[in-house]
Amino acid sequence: MLPLSIFPLNFPARIPIKLGKKKARAIPPDSRFSHAAGEKQMIQKFVNKRALALLVLGFTCLCIFIFNFAYQKAKDAAITRLNQEQFIHARQAARGIEEYFVTWTGILTSLSRLHEIFNMDPAGKRQMEFFYDAHKDQIRSFTRMDEKGNILFTVPNLEMSGKNIAAQKHVQELIATRKPVVSDVFRSIQGYDAVALHVPVFDGNRFRGSIAIIVNSQGLAKRYLEVIRVGKTGYAWVVSRDGTEIYCPAAGHSGQSVFTTSAGSPSRLAMVKAMLKGGSGTASYTIAFNKGAAPVKRHAVYLPIKLDNTFWAIVVASSEEEIFSSLTSYRNKLALVVGTTLFAAIVICILVLRALLIVREEAVYKEAEAELRASEEKYRYLFEQNPAPMLIYERGTLQMLAVNDAFVISYGYSKDEVLELKLTDLYPEEEKQKITEVAAGLSGHTYVGEWHHRRKDGTVFPIFVTSHDMPYGGKTARIGVITDITDRKLMEKTIEEEAIFNRLLLEHSPDGIVIIDPETARFINFNTAVCRQLGYSREEFAQLSVFDVEAIETREETRHRIEEIVREGRSDFETMQRTSQGELRNVHVTAQILTIQDQPVYYCIWRDVTEQKKLEEQLRQSQKMESVGRLAGGVAHDFNNMLGVIIGSADLCQHQIAPDSPLQKYLEHIIKAAQRSSDITRQLLAFSRKEVVSPKPVNLNSLIIESEKMLCRLIGEDVNLTFKPSTGLWTVLIDPAQFDQILMNLSANSRDAMPDGGTLDIATGNVHVDADYCRHHSGTVPGDYVKITVSDTGTGMDRETRDHIFEPFFTTKGVGVGTGLGLATVYGIVTQNKGFINVYSEPGQGSVFNIYLPRLLDDEAAEEAAEVAPPPKGTGIILLVEDEEMLLWTTTKMLEEIGYTVQQAGSPARAIEICTSGEQIDLVLTDVVMPGMNGREMVDRIRSARPDIKVLFMSGYTADIVAQRGIVEEGMFYISKPLDARQLHEKIVQALAS
Repeated sequence: MLPLSIFPLNFPARIPIKLGKKKARAIPPDSRFSHAAGEKQMIQKFVNKRALALLVLGFTCLCIFIFNFAYQKAKDAAITRLNQEQFIHARQAARGIEEYFVTWTGILTSLSRLHEIFNMDPAGKRQMEFFYDAHKDQIRSFTRMDEKGNILFTVPNLEMSGKNIAAQKHVQELIATRKPVVSDVFRSIQGYDAVALHVPVFDGNRFRGSIAIIVNSQGLAKRYLEVIRVGKTGYAWVVSRDGTEIYCPAAGHSGQSVFTTSAGSPSRLAMVKAMLKGGSGTASYTIAFNKGAAPVKRHAVYLPIKLDNTFWAIVVASSEEEIFSSLTSYRNKLALVVGTTLFAAIVICILVLRALLIVREEAVYKEAEAELRASEEKYRYLFEQNPAPMLIYERGTLQMLAVNDAFVISYGYSKDEVLELKLTDLYPEEEKQKITEVAAGLSGHTYVGEWHHRRKDGTVFPIFVTSHDMPYGGKTARIGVITDITDRKLMEKTIEEEAIFNRLLLEHSPDGIVIIDPETARFINFNTAVCRQLGYSREEFAQLSVFDVEAIETREETRHRIEEIVREGRSDFETMQRTSQGELRNVHVTAQILTIQDQPVYYCIWRDVTEQKKLEEQLRQSQKMESVGRLAGGVAHDFNNMLGVIIGSADLCQHQIAPDSPLQKYLEHIIKAAQRSSDITRQLLAFSRKEVVSPKPVNLNSLIIESEKMLCRLIGEDVNLTFKPSTGLWTVLIDPAQFDQILMNLSANSRDAMPDGGTLDIATGNVHVDADYCRHHSGTVPGDYVKITVSDTGTGMDRETRDHIFEPFFTTKGVGVGTGLGLATVYGIVTQNKGFINVYSEPGQGSVFNIYLPRLLDDEAAEEAAEVAPPPKGTGIILLVEDEEMLLWTTTKMLEEIGYTVQQAGSPARAIEICTSGEQIDLVLTDVVMPGMNGREMVDRIRSARPDIKVLFMSGYTADIVAQRGIVEEGMFYISKPLDARQLHEKIVQALAS
């Protein structure tokens, strides 16, 4: 924005003149020269008194600065040279000590490979004693240690042999790393500070201890450090890694902790901390070595002495007083030169100031006139050329006084037309009264505001105006700068509409959306859906943080997750959240880090997947029941084969012995037990949906009425049975025996849940299951169903029991009471018949079982033909196909006992061979599941040669071979294992008669 101040276009008789930094004063034109003379006198007075004093002071300060600067440079150069010399001495000493330990490490490594020292036999001990005698001027002891830290041999302190030193820090490090180790400084028994060097001994790759030497640390330090002399006061000192001063010429320092000896010197402690990090550098510190003595400042360098597993630090220090004593002569000469220069400069300045005064007198008048002309042109140019529209109006009358070219172009008026207007003529009618009131109250201060202006063509547009007072042509006026803000208003409207659109998207999203501050985990913004999900009002939720709704993660785990997302940028995960009522909800979180107003924020979409999780759990339960069913069917198949052998053999025995024989009783028990076991396998097959049944169209109301008396006897007198049949009940397709089994098992289950009596209600009805219901209940299909409801007033069940009641052998009854197959059988029968079952129960509230069986659309199904009574004796030739040898023999005997002639085939291939050979066969009795080829495939091969042959299938495990989904195909005859002689005879007669 350009300056708003405008000089009058018609200049008054008085001329403003600026002089230096003084404030401009308005003077008449005829007083210019008197003003210049007064200015000359003022300058002379200033030069004679103040200027000279200021110049002298300035040059004095400059010379003092130059003196201090030059002297400081000389001191810095002296310290630098000293540090360089100190570094040379320190490096030489450090290299010497490092090479000393490298040399000894090499010597000990070579000795560790000697057979005598490795085995520590007498020859090895003599060799160690000889070695020690040859080097006792450098080492204090020579030791052989085993892998457990026991000293095998040491010289000269033989009494130390056998002692265990595994507790020593460097020995533990050796055993752990199996590399050469240099110990920290320790106090020996003899009273000197010592350092131990251990080198590992190996038997191939096996660690067998070490050989070690002990060196007097002070002796080692003196050997390399006492020779260091830098000036008269310079010396060196060494510190071990643990802070022990190995060597220091200051009295009482050697062997002490450097932190103790430096306790009174913070600067020395700072240097020590840097040294013990293994670094190198320069430092200065102040220390008083004797109590009561004046502290001495020293300049020092330090660098590390690198050993195998540790390091020492060497310091070379010198007194600052000694360094600066050599600069005394230089300082005196520098002071003389600077003082002479100061005196000459002061004299020269006085002469120059007087010369400048003469020149200035002539320039004063020209400068005043030039400034006046330049000021007039400058402000006229700024007003006319300003790209923003500008106007000047009289404050009292609001009459327009002047406008610039930008105003003329923007508003469409000529300058003459504008001068005939008042300020209010530029405003629309609805704002004229208000601008009149606002303009009347403006006086002396700057005003800013937003209004609307009208152009000459009548178009109205928004403006931003800034105005302030100014004199103009002898009038009290205000100047205003106008900015057209049409584009800005359009942009604000676009932003506002976009914000409304984004808010609508946010608020109408079905998922919860939150924006979180990663630092505090508090909610910056959120939509209504998240409040609805968690049951909070907006005011309540605004006071919460992520930690308040997270249900399974701790605060630390949630904080760690947020930090990880900030690093990675985005993440997807599932968690549990707690609602305001305490309910736990499964939530899938999609998180992303966004930048809003240059600040990272945690943007999350929370999708409630609780219902989805429930459906997944229902699916897993259904799959689990399916897997258990397959297992149960497999077990029943094999068990049926064995039961067939038992029942058949016992039945044959009964026919071979006299009716009054005592053995008949035992055989009856065997047959009864096998038949009871057969019932259990049938229940397993019903559960696994592999029992082959004979369904027929039935009305369930009729079946329930027929079973009512039997159910009353089953449940006992303490339980009241009520039946509520529905009129117009649809027909279903089911084996009536299976439905009776459903009623009996559910009634028995309800009876056991009401030990003190109660009510058992059975009701029927027609229902339609839609797609919405199926979406929330796995294993269901939309359609028409007949619903059977069995409810009781018993003890009820908790959720854990409800989750397992349909599993085979699961029971809440005591040991020996029930088989745990009742409800599993119900489940198997219902699913086998394409239905589904639901249970609703709470502890103490009874149980309700809802069974849904699909409606049979063909209500005209024919009634099942009456059974044909078997003749007393069988006639004909039967081909028996069975791969189980025992079952083949037993079944053959059973058929022969009935009166049939039997041809045996132990495999499908043999049966095909017999049938294709042309031999007379009246009926094929075949197992279904056999190795190599199943019974159905075998029959298809046989019928390709003999299409009219009769077939009776038998099996305890048929699944998809004999029956499709457990239903006998038209034209097939089937009998379940284990075989009963009478039932087998009846089935054979039916098959032969078909």
